Amino acid sequence: MSVTIVVGLLALLLVTQLSDGQIDRNSEVAIEHCQVDRIPGVGIVDDGLPGPWISDLFHRALFNFSIKHVGSSACRTQSDIYDRHLQNHTSWAVRMSESWNRYPIGLLAGNRYDMGIYDECVDVRHPVIGQYCLSDIKLKQLVAKDYSFNRTEDLDDFGNKNAWKTVLGWGDYLDKVHRNGLNLGICIPNSCSALDLQTSMQNELDRVFFPEGIKAIVRVDPIMCTIGGDMYPYDKNFYLTSIFLLMLVLICCGTTLYHFIRISYNKNPKETPNESVGLFCETFSLINSSNGLLEFDKDNELNSLYGFKVLMMMMVLLCHSLFYSFSNHPHNPKFMESIYVNGPDSLLILGNIVDPFFFVSGFLMYLNMSKSFQKAENGLKKIISAIINRMLRLLPAYCTIMAITSHILPHLGDGPLWPKMIWEEAEICKNYWWTNLLFISNFIDVKYGCLIVNYYVSCDVQFFIVGVIIVYAYMKNTKYGIRLLASILSLSLFVPFLVTFLTKRFGIDMLYITYIENFRIFMSSNKSYRLSYMRATPFFSGLATSIIVEKLKEKKVIFSRITVYGGTFIVFVICISAQLYGTKFYTWQRHYYPLEHALYKVVNNCTLTVLCMWCFICFFTFGYYGPFRHVLNNRLVMVLGRLSYSVFMVNITVIMVSRSSLRLPSYLSVKSLTDNWITDTFKCYLIALPLYLVVEAPFNKIIKRWIRLG
Repeated sequence: MSVTIVVGLLALLLVTQLSDGQIDRNSEVAIEHCQVDRIPGVGIVDDGLPGPWISDLFHRALFNFSIKHVGSSACRTQSDIYDRHLQNHTSWAVRMSESWNRYPIGLLAGNRYDMGIYDECVDVRHPVIGQYCLSDIKLKQLVAKDYSFNRTEDLDDFGNKNAWKTVLGWGDYLDKVHRNGLNLGICIPNSCSALDLQTSMQNELDRVFFPEGIKAIVRVDPIMCTIGGDMYPYDKNFYLTSIFLLMLVLICCGTTLYHFIRISYNKNPKETPNESVGLFCETFSLINSSNGLLEFDKDNELNSLYGFKVLMMMMVLLCHSLFYSFSNHPHNPKFMESIYVNGPDSLLILGNIVDPFFFVSGFLMYLNMSKSFQKAENGLKKIISAIINRMLRLLPAYCTIMAITSHILPHLGDGPLWPKMIWEEAEICKNYWWTNLLFISNFIDVKYGCLIVNYYVSCDVQFFIVGVIIVYAYMKNTKYGIRLLASILSLSLFVPFLVTFLTKRFGIDMLYITYIENFRIFMSSNKSYRLSYMRATPFFSGLATSIIVEKLKEKKVIFSRITVYGGTFIVFVICISAQLYGTKFYTWQRHYYPLEHALYKVVNNCTLTVLCMWCFICFFTFGYYGPFRHVLNNRLVMVLGRLSYSVFMVNITVIMVSRSSLRLPSYLSVKSLTDNWITDTFKCYLIALPLYLVVEAPFNKIIKRWIRLG
């Protein structure tokens, strides 16, 4: 029996040895096979590149991060309190700690903003007040090595290389979100300053990144450190503005109530009340303002202009909504990057979207001024009176929005991005409001422009001053007026060509991601977009179109429907094709030809303008376009059209407030962008309504009477 057991043990040992040997040989074969089939560059750390990935390095540096050995005594004391309570898992300390992320993700996908949970941080009020700071971190290599790579149009193909090369070799691609930076939200005690946080983070990141040959440069802007509640200081201007607006609302409500009572109890409609009381009531009564807003004469051919304004305003709101959605640090920036590759191309060439508004302004100016200049009165007085009237009509709503932006708006919200976007806008308006009142803000650097839309108002007034002189000259001497208009139109085409050619600028305002992220560094807006002499063609073309329509009506020229519809189709195709040519300038590494860009600058100023000219001539001379006429001429369109100026005044502010209040990056998709556009449009018209009824309509009545008396 024992012999059998011994033999069995020996046999088992022999089988085990043979199996181990087979396993070892199989392992060696497998390893050799893997080494032969290994894809070059994958899993191999290149010389000079860090071993761990960025996220791992950030986690090492910030795992137990708190502000230490820097700052004031109060900062160090509160940091020690925070550390002790965090070790004991005290609720408030844990909430501060878990409100921000130590392990950023999605950096290669362009997800630069890791904002954490803002409200969880700032809701901590005792014994330490939680302060939220949004830091800006840039990664650079310590040793100068060339890690650059040839980019491709495929957003996911950065070449067969180490992922660190994608970060360290990232070029200055204007149509891509940078992959070598991170904006990290951090929660710290309120007694610690932005500089304390910056110093502590720099020390911790240097400790971890330096050994790997990487320099992490930390910047913490003091304005990006906020606590819960309203931090913006209250001053006397806030109270004065609030009192003025409140009094204005009360006056409108009081006069409306008086007007309603007078209507209800006035048995004799012909009986007139006290003249001064009635005039005051008529001016500020919301009933009168509403009646003016709802007034509709279906036989007035100019009604269609209101419909045209509404259509163009919808396009402007769409562009502004998209602009601020793209600039609001999206969660998936590759959606935005794909537009430069896959389109739609139309989104890249909408820098001239407000040209139709300049065109309509010029078209209407001739109709209004020509009737006024027909009267035999002092010419200089008429010109000055018309210019003053134009300026004064623009100012009430303009000044109201400036005052609200400067003194009221900063107190109406909060969030990680609120101080940077809203507070800075308020400070700019406080310091540079006078450029708006003088209508010269389009010649001031965009960094100092109060309200983004200020350039439009300034350009409109500057065009109007020249236009009034042209109309007056035309009414006094037709040939001289036509020559003057032709000269101004020629200059409006030649000057942009010459400036673009000599300065070697782009022939289009390039809407690159870098500029979208911060419009106030969009330098081409200073050089071309905001300058009146670079975009005067639409206004004076509108003025010329108004004269052409008048002459065609006098001579009773009639086009056939085939000519109108066929011509519209041909003009539309040509103008849109010319507009789309601008997308070629976005082609990566396209050679720059000064003459090409100079010529396209002229073409770009004419595309929408020529289309408007043809459509207006057909519409106001022959009355064609069939059912489309009813779309542009109805009571609803009239109401929305009369609100256009107020909507234009409030739209940027409304959209900016909406985006500044967000706590997290937004996810971009066709659905989300459409939803934003619809919501923004509804809000803009909703807020524009009281601005029109309380400010624009009453003060326009006062100005009209004052100019008439003068």
